[in-house]
Amino acid sequence: MRLFPAVKTTDGAGVHLRRYIGTNLLRDLDPFLLLDEIKSGDPEEFSGGFPDHPHRGFQTLTYMVRGRLKHRDSTGSEGTLEEGWVQWMNAGRGVIHSEMPVEGTGSLWCFQLWINNPRSLKMSEPFYRNFPVRILEASEERKVIDLVGDPLRKEGFYPVTCLHVYLRSGSHFSLDLPEENNTFLALSEGRLRAKAVEVPRGHVAVTKGGVEVEALEDSNFLLCSAKPLGEPIVRWGPFVMNTPEEIDRAVRDFREGRFQNYIKT
Repeated sequence: MRLFPAVKTTDGAGVHLRRYIGTNLLRDLDPFLLLDEIKSGDPEEFSGGFPDHPHRGFQTLTYMVRGRLKHRDSTGSEGTLEEGWVQWMNAGRGVIHSEMPVEGTGSLWCFQLWINNPRSLKMSEPFYRNFPVRILEASEERKVIDLVGDPLRKEGFYPVTCLHVYLRSGSHFSLDLPEENNTFLALSEGRLRAKAVEVPRGHVAVTKGGVEVEALEDSNFLLCSAKPLGEPIVRWGPFVMNTPEEIDRAVRDFREGRFQNYIKT
């Protein structure tokens, strides 16, 4: 098991966040490209949101723990991501979207995960889905929340596991997963022991296959796992493709207006 500290940074219009994957320390974990956590009770740290910006070549999962975000995109889709819901968006061949806090939001806690598209689906049609989380287990010792709803389970490009787990101090959690999978734990709060390694708050632990953890303090973490695609990853900002030439094409297409770039008002 390898440990990497998350990096505090800003993105969008000055939004303060903690970045677990997509840093100089952990650039990616095939097929996971980026994981951000926004967690603040100060609207000045997030009220600017994420105005219109483009993407190509991957999917996003946005999980709302607390607060509300308004989504609008160039396909004409729009909707509000509520507490206890997940947004699944396929950027595919290209989409421009915005994610803005709803007026009056006093605190915001959410995660966004970027998941790579296989080469054959890099230029697929963009789409957007909202669905509620599913509580798999709830007791005094632990709560396990499934973030992979029916839309992603039935229509996803390949199997992905993504859970939000709360553990009371001294309790345990384990999950069997294929040994070939890349798996990570992103610890938002608390302290864990996993495979004899102590995981501090604000760190991501990377391993292969399944996991078994003990909470050394009251803890909550994101657990995600999937089989690696094993394809080249070339990225430039909001574009993730397989070759530099494809990145050049993405930049050119965006600059020349070939994305679906009219936000519905």
